[in-house]
Amino acid sequence: MAAPLRKPAPRFESDTVDGIRTFLSDFSVEVTRPKLADLEAIRDSAGAGTRVYVSAIPTRPSSELVEQSAMARQCGLEPIPHIAVRNYTSRDELSALIGRLSAEAGVRHVLVISGDRGDSAGPFTASLEIIESGILQQHGITHVSIAGHPDGHPVVANDVMYRALVAKIEAAEQSGLVADIVTQFGFDAQAITRWVMKMRDLGIECPVRIGLAGPTNLTTLLKYAQRCGVKASIGGITKHAGLVKNLFGVSAPDSVVRVLAGENATGSLGNVAVHYFSFGGVAATSKWAAHAAQGRITLEGDGFSVEP
Repeated sequence: MAAPLRKPAPRFESDTVDGIRTFLSDFSVEVTRPKLADLEAIRDSAGAGTRVYVSAIPTRPSSELVEQSAMARQCGLEPIPHIAVRNYTSRDELSALIGRLSAEAGVRHVLVISGDRGDSAGPFTASLEIIESGILQQHGITHVSIAGHPDGHPVVANDVMYRALVAKIEAAEQSGLVADIVTQFGFDAQAITRWVMKMRDLGIECPVRIGLAGPTNLTTLLKYAQRCGVKASIGGITKHAGLVKNLFGVSAPDSVVRVLAGENATGSLGNVAVHYFSFGGVAATSKWAAHAAQGRITLEGDGFSVEP
């Protein structure tokens, strides 16, 4: 009989500015088709070496992913491109892309996903196949990120997702890759906490980067939530994402951060960090994230405000 899941710790345990700062200290940022100014904004706000996850757009040529990753490297950032495996027509095409990312952008870490398309353009249908293929190691890749879904997958059942996640982590470790998990963004801190604890109860102790929506407005949040299959409603986002807090005229995820930081202070989440989706703009997201990580905040109600 399976052991019962651990219950989340009481809210705001060890709730201090220092606790929030510690939780946010190693954040990463996700970008889509970034311009040079976007990457410079991340570097100037968050500092050199910040992890930048570069989204793969199925309708854009893969050479664009190489160029954007190389530009991030030139800005002093650590590029982690998305590899959407269903987009590639052959093993050779995928191998050539990984080779270019390694040679031209110094990429050593990728995020492997199946991709949004329903059918596959080539022989690969699932990210596990790429992890087991040897292609990544062949081109000097040492780290792989795997997608997690605290709100559940819009199509795949939870039990199937859990088994697949365990299989991918085990395959990465057996093939000599260092693995971590990067989750889809969410608005419910308690749901995120339960999901991370479920991972730990399954024996998955690798680092987890918890996806959060960076500063943006309600309309944009709902649009991306619907597009990405994230459970959301106006009431739910208002309750969990602190929409009454504003920086630069937009809403921020401070109430979610505050709950997660309190849980993190107990040690029950294991090795976790925050991964921001820059829906409201890269510059605004990186500035908000950097100021919060520096402890330039004031606790207010269920959340906090960030110095502009």
